[in-house]
Amino acid sequence: MAVKLSVGRKIAYNTFVRVMEKGEAPEEVLQELYAKEERPVTRVDKNFIKEILFGSLRWYSKLFWILQRVSKRDLAQVTPEIRASLTLGTYQIFYMDRVPDRAAVNESVEYMKFVGQTHCVSFVNGILRSISRKTEYFAKPDKKKQPCEYLALQYAHPNWIVRLWSKRFGFEKLKTILSSNNTAPPITIRVNRKKVKEEDLAQFRNEFLKGEKVKISFSHLDYCFQLAKFPSLDKESLFGQGFYTLQDESSQLISHLVDPAKGDRVLDACAGLGGKTSHLFELSEEPISLVALDPNEIRRTKAILGFDRLGHKGIEYVSCDLLDYQPSSLFNKILIDAPCSGLGVLRRHPEGKWQKKPALVSNLSKKQRVLLLKALELLEKGGRLVYSVCSFEPEESLSHLLCLKEEHGDKYEVLSPAIFLPPYYKKYVTRDDLLLIYSGNKEEMDGFASFVIRRK
Repeated sequence: MAVKLSVGRKIAYNTFVRVMEKGEAPEEVLQELYAKEERPVTRVDKNFIKEILFGSLRWYSKLFWILQRVSKRDLAQVTPEIRASLTLGTYQIFYMDRVPDRAAVNESVEYMKFVGQTHCVSFVNGILRSISRKTEYFAKPDKKKQPCEYLALQYAHPNWIVRLWSKRFGFEKLKTILSSNNTAPPITIRVNRKKVKEEDLAQFRNEFLKGEKVKISFSHLDYCFQLAKFPSLDKESLFGQGFYTLQDESSQLISHLVDPAKGDRVLDACAGLGGKTSHLFELSEEPISLVALDPNEIRRTKAILGFDRLGHKGIEYVSCDLLDYQPSSLFNKILIDAPCSGLGVLRRHPEGKWQKKPALVSNLSKKQRVLLLKALELLEKGGRLVYSVCSFEPEESLSHLLCLKEEHGDKYEVLSPAIFLPPYYKKYVTRDDLLLIYSGNKEEMDGFASFVIRRK
């Protein structure tokens, strides 16, 4: 019986090729490919696509290691489509019990026909059938003699990341972080407090439960909770009507550090897609002057669409780089969510493990220092600046804080983030007054670092 390539696998395999070969962002590729389909891609198909795509990205190096030991050919030299077919096929065999092995093998073979590489059908078929028998064992690096090599293979991380973290963490702590990076991130939402008042929050949760038929886990943060499965994002849904947005719990904490109040003049200096900008707006008591800054016009367009969906009017979004920005007056509160390595969010963006390079942290640290000093120039006397990165690398956070204390202590003072945090999260504040969250924490939050300084 002829096997037909499913829409889900076609999109997943094609996306994997573009992510791994061209360094594209998987979410953006998926949106593009969904739009090209003649019929709308169902939510069931989208969930399946994300599972095999992101699962394969998380476990790529381990899957490739297994494949290379089965294949007599150097898989680094085959076409990207062959690697995609073998990798995603192997992921389904090893990690998706509900997918029959024969379906994983047959549709991976069909993908080779779909992309016009029929001469490779027998090669792909032979390797995947061999793997599906699961009869071979390949010796791994010795855990005691080669701990970094063992962890890099066992938890599918590049050697340079494992070695970087092994300098700061013991074996068990490092294992926890690496293991966490290979799990699917929680689906966390932030309820729009401009549309849902505190006294109506319980009713909103009940309506959400009834409409989405999904289990909810409560957070220690107001207006924040986690979902057991991905919700509907249609225009008619609660999301489409602007009642909530998707944002990780640790990311939501950053806006609480800014603590916007009535009459404030607030600058979101590196606004990006505007997630924290919209949260600042929701936390504030109007009227508030809120300016968002980003040089990328595509990000600006998406951010404005998000503001419109949430019903946030009056946010000024300026297409400008922070280094070139010359406002008419200074700000009393500034948030600089700086460009960073993103090593704290590898669970959410597993492609980053394979796209990032060892020099990234050092290079970005230099850029962050320049941006931070520029932002401080825009801060009025007595004003507060919150610096944050979705990374827990000392070079990207603690080093900047210590440098400010040493070189600019006469102008600025460091404030403890604990002053502005809800009580439960104060435990994440270090003795250096740094809000520091590692991956693999109890609350399943993304890795983050942040500090607060005030101009004297």
